Amino acid sequence: MRGMPNGRRVTVELAQESFRIVSFRGSPDRHFADGVERACEGLPTFGAAVFTASGSNGTPGFPRAKELKKESSYALLWKAPDNLKFPEELVPDRFDSRQGWNLALVTVPTSPSTACAEWLESLTGLTINGSAPSISIAWPFMARSSSLNSAECIVSAAIIVVARGMPVGQTASGPTMLLLSEQNRLSSTGVERDPALFALIPDSRQQFHVANAGTSEIEKYLSTTLQVDATADLPGVEVAFTNPAGVRLVVPFGKARCKECIALARINQMRLEYLTIPPGASGSVYLERAATGLRYELAASDLRAPYSSHQRLLAPELQAIVIDGLTDAACHVDLDFGGFGRLRLHGNALRSSDSGIAVPSLKPAMRLRLRSFMTQLQGSALIHVDADDDQLVYALSTLQPQPPLIPHYRALIREVIACGFEVKPTGKSVSP
Repeated sequence: MRGMPNGRRVTVELAQESFRIVSFRGSPDRHFADGVERACEGLPTFGAAVFTASGSNGTPGFPRAKELKKESSYALLWKAPDNLKFPEELVPDRFDSRQGWNLALVTVPTSPSTACAEWLESLTGLTINGSAPSISIAWPFMARSSSLNSAECIVSAAIIVVARGMPVGQTASGPTMLLLSEQNRLSSTGVERDPALFALIPDSRQQFHVANAGTSEIEKYLSTTLQVDATADLPGVEVAFTNPAGVRLVVPFGKARCKECIALARINQMRLEYLTIPPGASGSVYLERAATGLRYELAASDLRAPYSSHQRLLAPELQAIVIDGLTDAACHVDLDFGGFGRLRLHGNALRSSDSGIAVPSLKPAMRLRLRSFMTQLQGSALIHVDADDDQLVYALSTLQPQPPLIPHYRALIREVIACGFEVKPTGKSVSP
């Protein structure tokens, strides 16, 4: 369908028997009669017939291919076998089957494997030869072939077109390509011979017709009409908090940000509202207070999350139990949602002295500073992700920082002592 960039629907009758047109009824237009193929080869009963975008010597339409060219696209039409399995190297664009016939677009790879080449030759009865001249889109990456001689891409400030295998004169630096769009007709000569790159600036135009200046057979219709659907986020467990300003924050479960918010909720500097999980997800929570532990099985209820119809809340009684454990600074928590993440929190136990004074603890900001400082030492002290305050302080006391870090290290030791910890540094030059 040359000269029709928008495409036209054509109805054909598929037959497995060859036929020949011997005469026309009435007085058809001479140019029409001369342009009609008089003989038509029947379609194979087994295997695929191969059609190209244009034939040699200016043959119009979509003629049967006589050979397969590398890097070229073809339409395969077959009736048997029904469940045709393509090699992994071929990524077919399949169309709906009609009356037992199957249609797919394939592109022959640049260097097909022996198995792929033998599969194509066995299916089509054609041999694979060198690549044919072609026009393709190199940028933007989101592009696809909509037919054998047309392609579409997403809207971009520029489109980079690649011309491969174009005929080039001996004195020319590269092939000369034509751009036709509405009333515009522009030409440009490539700097390189093969492949040659050309940049198109679409502006407000959506359709282009690119062709080789030397022959009308090498052409392609390009359009910026490809619509990309937004990819939905992967399902996961999320936790909703409210900060002191009343702003709701929804953070992924098990991430560092979530742990920071829970630590703030344990000192009443943030409010934990609820947890949400994907439909059908399940998990468990183990809560331990005063050496007494309880385990609860968790599952998604039918209640939708306030911020997303794709997330579900826990049952109200389970939601209250989990929130109470997470926000209780004296509670040990092991919250496990299987593949969606796991969170362990250590509670602040009480000293067994007569005074009843609570064990000293680090503020969340101080705790993060210690972890950050020890991380900068590139593994000088390995800290478990669930280490409690006592373990952090002990690890800090065993460090042996390099001379440039000693002043910072001493400052941290002084602040840790101010939090109520007894620190006996074992490293060098650490006297606070």
